[in-house]
Amino acid sequence: MCEEIKATVQKHTQSLRHSKEELNRLNQAIQRLTVEVDGAKSQEEGASGSAKGKLAWLEAALQRAKQDMVRQLREYQELMIVKLGLDFEIATYRKLLEGEESRLGLGFGTGSVTLGSAPTCGPGSAAGAAPPPPPPPPPPAAGSLETSAPGGGCALCGSPGCVGAFSCTGPRGC
Repeated sequence: MCEEIKATVQKHTQSLRHSKEELNRLNQAIQRLTVEVDGAKSQEEGASGSAKGKLAWLEAALQRAKQDMVRQLREYQELMIVKLGLDFEIATYRKLLEGEESRLGLGFGTGSVTLGSAPTCGPGSAAGAAPPPPPPPPPPAAGSLETSAPGGGCALCGSPGCVGAFSCTGPRGC
């Protein structure tokens, strides 16, 4: 009987050894899996934190872009107001200029210039001596266009007989 007990004890000892070895292997596997899980969790947290950081950065960039767009829109609107004012002012001056051209019979507004014949006389021309100059013209009315040259005379040829017109019909024969 002693032999049987020894054999049974040996069997149980061997079984116990196998169980301890299996338990050690399982503990090692549990440790490896725990390390892997912890690593995966930290990676997930890092990725989540990184994604949250990127999201916050992108939201801030979007906000800055919106503010910049609002600023540029305001600048554009201000420039459009200035442009419209300038367009109005240009149209006003164009209308005034066309009115003066029409009043003087110049025809500049249509794109063709009708000045009459070109001047052919001047100092030393063959037209002969000039008669004494006529009295100076009355001063122009307020708001009218001055058509005489500085010091009197025609704005084109300087002849005192052409004052007030651009057709050069002065006494010099122009």
